[in-house]
Amino acid sequence: MRIVIIGGGIAGLAAAHALHGHDVTLIESSKTVGGKLRTSDVGGLPVDEGAESCLARVPEALGLARAVGLGDDLVNPAASQASIWARGRLRPLPPRTMLGVPSSLASLRGLLAPLERARAALDLVLPPTEMVDDVAVASVVGRRLGPAVVDRLVEPLLGGVYAGRAEHLSMRATMPQIALADGSLMRAAQRAMPAESTGPVFATVAGGLGRLADAVSSASGADLMLGRTVRELRRTPHGFAVVHGPTTDARELAADAVIVAVAPAPPPPGLAHRRPPPAPATANRSKGRGG
Repeated sequence: MRIVIIGGGIAGLAAAHALHGHDVTLIESSKTVGGKLRTSDVGGLPVDEGAESCLARVPEALGLARAVGLGDDLVNPAASQASIWARGRLRPLPPRTMLGVPSSLASLRGLLAPLERARAALDLVLPPTEMVDDVAVASVVGRRLGPAVVDRLVEPLLGGVYAGRAEHLSMRATMPQIALADGSLMRAAQRAMPAESTGPVFATVAGGLGRLADAVSSASGADLMLGRTVRELRRTPHGFAVVHGPTTDARELAADAVIVAVAPAPPPPGLAHRRPPPAPATANRSKGRGG
């Protein structure tokens, strides 16, 4: 198949790597691939401009790094113990914390005041919180463990990883291990992090996480078209047509399938107004019959 991927961030690059063996063209509007993964030289040292590490307990990123030959270059930050400023001084980060959700009430001693710990203890006895739809992290954690856990643990940890506020971050996207918990979040964190899970929380690539983007790009074998903005995406009788480049040099590329991997979530304005039309009527009719 001939597949066009729109967007050269780590999502688009990972898709290209997964499709190795197909005829893949990746179109990126900037001059480099990587998106939020980019490493620059500052005073002779490599410094990550965006994300500088990934979660070691979520295996996909590390698996991708190993698949493209960076397994021996994976390192963990271990210079000092993580601490949180709480109640007038620095206090050690509670052990076995799942992105700020504690796995035990005892681990909160000293970090939270007695009344705040009593509020967190309600998580163990409150009825299950049914999450039919996706909800914000702060809403669920605050409801079960109280605002102190959100402000002092979840907000600094989760916000630091995802560069966002807990009140705007998806529970299912950021905490899939405990998002479907049918009761206590602390018990869900215990199940997600067994006692022997004492390894590092974060990992990165020596020399900067930007190396991961370059390695995935090379290993994918995709044809890169950099500095080309996609202006139009439309359906054709045989697949899709992707129009890219400035108005003075617009070119059309035919594709059997297209993957849109752009950020922020809504496509760029020029692309959003030219979305492909709905599937053919025959497909819609088959859906009506339960197909």
